Amino acid sequence: MHLALTADLAVYVPIAAFVWQVVAAARTFRPLEGERGSPLSALISLGFVALVANSGAELVSPGLFGLACVGLLAGLLLFEWARRTVRNQYFSWIFSRDTPTFLCSAGPFAYVRNPFYTSYLLTMSAAVLMLPNLFRVLVLVGMVIYFHAAAIFEERKFMRSTLAADYARYKAGTGRFLPKLSAVLR
Repeated sequence: MHLALTADLAVYVPIAAFVWQVVAAARTFRPLEGERGSPLSALISLGFVALVANSGAELVSPGLFGLACVGLLAGLLLFEWARRTVRNQYFSWIFSRDTPTFLCSAGPFAYVRNPFYTSYLLTMSAAVLMLPNLFRVLVLVGMVIYFHAAAIFEERKFMRSTLAADYARYKAGTGRFLPKLSAVLR
């Protein structure tokens, strides 16, 4: 008996990973008192839905599915490592207008400045790898641009805060989404 994996079934794996990230993020991040979360934060979910929508009965390559599962696992592990690192500390929503009061450089933050964004991008990239087509690649490029803009927004908040000097040193030794070689070799 030969079992074929179709996209409409395979898509449940990245959906489960993404739902975990969204639920855990809702329990981890807080908006400022009196501030509603930025409407831009909804673009994360909208982008992900665009990646998995219209998954039909086309066959999924077992090799690509396996690689995508490795990417999903890496994304979830990075997300959880970052989440546990910041547990019981105030971390605001994406595009929040707060002023940073501390700099986290432990755990995955010792290697990359934005491990949460990296974990989302790993999850989204895995979905594209599993279900490749031009539309999904374009959505993924859009999400890379979105997270890049969010990271720059966060960096500017730090550079306007009392942590500016510490952040400049931290930024010099860490990558935005991928570790710098110097951080890995420490």
